[in-house]
Amino acid sequence: MSFKSSIRDLKEARAASTSAAAYSTSYQSPPCLLPHHRPMAEQETHEEGRPQMSKWANLPPELLLDILKRVESGQVSWPGRRNVVSCASVCRTWREITKEVVKPPEKSGRLTFPISLKQPGPRDFPIQCFIRRERAISTYRLYLGLSPGEFSILALLEKNDKLLLAARKSRRAASTDFVISLGSKEFSRASCSYVGKLRQVFDFSAEYKH
Repeated sequence: MSFKSSIRDLKEARAASTSAAAYSTSYQSPPCLLPHHRPMAEQETHEEGRPQMSKWANLPPELLLDILKRVESGQVSWPGRRNVVSCASVCRTWREITKEVVKPPEKSGRLTFPISLKQPGPRDFPIQCFIRRERAISTYRLYLGLSPGEFSILALLEKNDKLLLAARKSRRAASTDFVISLGSKEFSRASCSYVGKLRQVFDFSAEYKH
């Protein structure tokens, strides 16, 4: 089996696991349907999914380390960098080794995980970003890498660069609030992508000279 085929099988296994997890989260079992009372078909479905994931979770550490190093070194920019994030979400073993392989932005100059936004950047060269403003919905989006002109070309080709943060502005009587999120559309405090809120307060006591 080639290396690319292994990665493709891994993505398919992860997608199946994610779908099953999403279903189990949205479905609340009644008290009467405890594990030993559930229908046989449902139990068989869970049993079928376990060996598929254990095949990847039980890889020898040396082999797993070599695989993750190849993925990390071969995907240096987004959107290909998503494969590194996918490897970290397979299971706990994969996540711990991926954290060892992926260096912080200060050493690698790359942004991989959301926590990277809180870590120091490289000292020798800046990480290029740009902000795109949408006046109609009072939203600002911070993107990694490309210039606004290059982003517009990729947008026509339905290829987007890496979104880092998004902020939605709301005006109040004496201040302006900016709700910050990791997603482009989810700004609710209850959302898992919610980061925080910044408030700009206007000082009406200041005197201006004309």
